[in-house]
Parts: sequence; C-alpha cells; structure tokens
Amino acid sequence: MALYEGIALIQEKQAVVLDLGTDYTKFGFTGEAAPRCIVRSEFWCPAARRYRRVHDYASPDELYDNLVHMLHLLYFRHVLVNPKERKVLVVESLLTPTLFRETLAKVLFTHYEVSGVIWADSGRLCALTLGTPVALVVSIGAKEAEVCAVVHSCVVLHALQSQPLGAHAVHAELARLLDEHAGAPLHLPDHVIEDIKVKTCFVSPRSRALQWASDAPPAPARSVRVGRVHVPGAARELCAEPLFARDAEQASLADAVLACVAACPRDVRRALAANVLLAGGGAALPGLRARLAAELRYLVTQPPYDTSLHITEFKFHSPPAHENTCAWVGGAVLGAGEAGAARALPREHYAREPRLRDWVCLLDNTPPQHPHRDHWDM
Repeated sequence: MALYEGIALIQEKQAVVLDLGTDYTKFGFTGEAAPRCIVRSEFWCPAARRYRRVHDYASPDELYDNLVHMLHLLYFRHVLVNPKERKVLVVESLLTPTLFRETLAKVLFTHYEVSGVIWADSGRLCALTLGTPVALVVSIGAKEAEVCAVVHSCVVLHALQSQPLGAHAVHAELARLLDEHAGAPLHLPDHVIEDIKVKTCFVSPRSRALQWASDAPPAPARSVRVGRVHVPGAARELCAEPLFARDAEQASLADAVLACVAACPRDVRRALAANVLLAGGGAALPGLRARLAAELRYLVTQPPYDTSLHITEFKFHSPPAHENTCAWVGGAVLGAGEAGAARALPREHYAREPRLRDWVCLLDNTPPQHPHRDHWDM
C-alpha cells in the first residue's frame, strides 16, 4: 500500500452540515462555500400517498418517523454518503423546542449511528461569517423573526427578541390582497403564493408606505400575471407591510431590533447598530434592508427609544453568502476547524447519558458546587 493511501484511510472524513428549517432544508459538507442541496422540508409518505412536512406531527413517535424519512432522503438521495462515517453539525435556533432537539439527537445517534453531533445556534453562525466581534443578527425565517446580539462569540440571551413576522406573515397578507382584488377566495396553494412573492413582490420605501396609509394613496405599481393569477400592483408592494405595522404592543420588526439593542450593555449598543446582518429566507425580499434602515432611523427618535438609545446611524452588512444560506455557511466554517470537531458530542457519551445540554436547563448552567444542584438533579 502506498503511503498516501494509508494517510487517506486514517484521515477523518468531512462532517455534514444540517440546517433543518421549517420550509426548506440545507444539507452539505463542511469546508464548502454552499450546500449540496436546498430542498423542501418534506418527504413522500407511502402510507398516506402524499408529501408530508417534517414539522407537522402530533406525537413524538410521528416526529421520529418524519425525521427518519427526511434524513434518509438527504443522505442516500442528495449527497450519497454513509451516515456512520461522518459527524453532523446541526444548525438550530435558540428557540427550538426541546422535543424536536432530543428527537433529532435520538434519530442521529440510534437510527443512523453517527459518530458525533455538534449543536450550534444560527445567530452565532451567521456572525461567524462576518468575522466581526460584535454583530446584531436579524433572522427572518418561515414563521418567526429572531433578533439576537452576538458579542465576542456569546449571545446576549436576555436581549433575545422573537416575533411572528416571518415569511408566512407575508404569504398570508399576499393571499388576502389577492382574494380582495379577485372579489372571492382564490384558495391558492402555498407554493403558488410563494412563487408569486418571489417573482413579483418587493418592499416599498417608508415614504411610499405612508402615502398608502393616507387618504390620498399613490399610483400603484405595474400589475403582472403569474400563470393564471393576476397580481395587482398594490398587492406586490403592500404584502410586506405586516412586518412594519406597529400596534399597542410595539411588535414590529424594527421595534424588535431596537428592543434587542436597548436590552444589551451600553458599551456595545453603537457597535451593534453598526453591524446589522439580515439573514434567513424572508430577508431576500427586494427593498427590505433599505426599509428597515429607514424605520430604525425614525423610531429611534420616538418614545420610548429616544430617551434610552442615543444612536443616529445603523449600518448593514452584505453577507458573504445568500441570505437563506448564511447560517449554513457559518456551520460549514465552524465544522471545518479543529474547534468545531472538539465540541462534538460522541455517540458513546450519548449512549451513557441520553440527554442534551440546553441553555434553558438549570442543570447545565449551574456550577457543580452550588448547594441546590443536588435537588435539581433528582
């Protein structure tokens, strides 16, 4: 056997990066610039003879079966690798339900017998792609918009903000506007609504949005046709307005950003405002970055932010990858280094103690010498 062949046999293979989103899943290898596949988070169910979504489940057993089928689709159809030979880096949200995390770990370790799993939150992975010590990550996913402050590779947990202002909110408003224009419910499926949004919709500037809210609305944008659906100009530019609509609870996207900055220490607030990163599939709407910047510059001069935040400028980063793959690229960078491999949870350790460390668990955030730790461990 040649020397280089022996080295290749003992060399550890590339880990895989799994970003299992609500609507789309990104899957690929560490050290690469883009995922090998971006597919819908669904699989063909032979029993029901239809496609089933991974996140649609009624019991833990049903979730287990969904994850088994989804991972089988990813491993053996899209990347064609043996799961036993490679570690897995899981990109997850800080607000992922405990049941989903533990079920995914059970599937990876017991069903597919992977050698190790690395758990990393999407906020820090997005900040890793920038190379800056301080970053404010605004992640707009399918269901929620999360705003987290990353300061020297640590997430300021008490400043974490989350609002139901994801892509589904835009889809619901677009469907309502189309039904209103047609004069009757169209009952368009989700993939048609998404196709219309991606091809035709955009975010209006703040000045134009104020004109739409006044008694003298402006001339609408040009109407277009997507397939058999006629999309009016008003629907094209007003479908994203729920992201910026303010109510009594100040629950708009710009309010969530300012609330996160206000909850952070004073010495990092200006640095956070100067390092804003938009990520997630919902952040790809044209005009969203400019509209959010205009809303932030206006709201920071209004109560209650005018007395607590003395910030006049907000700067946005251009991510090194597309918005919907920004967290995946950060996971690919982390998994390619030695530090990421050292954080992996081995299969042997999980077999002895089948539980995952979680930031919301007191057992994982309490020193061993704490007098009450023995009571919590019972």
